[in-house]
Amino acid sequence: MISLKIAELRKRNNMTQQELGDLLSVSYKTISKWEKGTCLPDVNTLPELSRIFNVSVDALLGLVPLNSTHYRPSNSGRSEYWENRVEYLKRTRVTMWNADYLKFLVRDVWQISKPVEVLDCGCGYGALGLMLLPMLPKGSKYVGVDFSEKMIAEAKRMFEKEDYEAEFIHSDICELQTMKHYDMVISQAVLRHVDNAEVFLHKMIEMTKPGGMVISIECNREFETDGLFIEGVDYASLCEKQGLKKMWQKELELQNRDYSVAMKIPHYMKKAGLKNIDCRMNDKVLFLEPDKEGYQQILADRMKADHWDDEKSKAEIENDIAYFVNHGMSREEAINYCNQQNGIVKYMKQHKEDIALTQVGGLMISYGWK
Repeated sequence: MISLKIAELRKRNNMTQQELGDLLSVSYKTISKWEKGTCLPDVNTLPELSRIFNVSVDALLGLVPLNSTHYRPSNSGRSEYWENRVEYLKRTRVTMWNADYLKFLVRDVWQISKPVEVLDCGCGYGALGLMLLPMLPKGSKYVGVDFSEKMIAEAKRMFEKEDYEAEFIHSDICELQTMKHYDMVISQAVLRHVDNAEVFLHKMIEMTKPGGMVISIECNREFETDGLFIEGVDYASLCEKQGLKKMWQKELELQNRDYSVAMKIPHYMKKAGLKNIDCRMNDKVLFLEPDKEGYQQILADRMKADHWDDEKSKAEIENDIAYFVNHGMSREEAINYCNQQNGIVKYMKQHKEDIALTQVGGLMISYGWK
């Protein structure tokens, strides 16, 4: 008994009848007739429908159960995601700060004049500690916590070369049991990845000494997607994010993974009872052109970090499309987004000797005292 699953699959993929009709070069009225069962698609159309919905023809015809299309959570808040991303962090952290601005925050804004013990929650390979310690008063100590065993191993290796007092703990910060409290508890680009940022922030506050500082450095995804200009590429197309906004909203609703957490952190801090809360913007802007010192290395780092160095195969693109659709995009939006990203890859390959770009991270720095 044939029971076409077109309507169910279309709705699961957040597509209108018009959008599906456009993909198949038929009218929305034809799609409606297929869904009502008043007529059937041509046999030659079935493989195309199967490809669009990423199911077998038998599943499309209702001859076998549909594969589960339950929401598949993003795993960037899990330790296994970061186990093999040490190289990614090294390539991205190198252009995250202007050292003079961080020094200005430490000495003039936060006015740290005595040795402090710093806890870095989600420390990665300790990049923030390597920047902070030379700016802090002599005698300060850095403690890094991360749930990735490989990150902690790399942090220990990096700090072996330095004459700093440092300690590293392999643990999920939310599960860490300790009576220790710290003068400064800080996190950088962590809360955007976790499933409940407010709970994570409360743990940071819990581990802060009375009178100590809590600092959160995070990016708002809206800022980030508007913060890239590549000379020779249409800026408006680079800023296009309608499908992304749907994805972010679904992740927030179903996973509590908040794309806009940077904007909310100071309010969470106030609710948690911190005092003298304030915010700053990181002033780092990457301006890159062929005449810039270190051009090739900086460009290679950006291309690797942003996945601009390798054009994806059809199979990889289909996997990405399926993921984006599962996270709220329509299929058309997912295809457009993948085409946009592949377009950047192609452009980079063709112009790698003379790329000029501007990239703004848009990091917000929120802080308060316990």
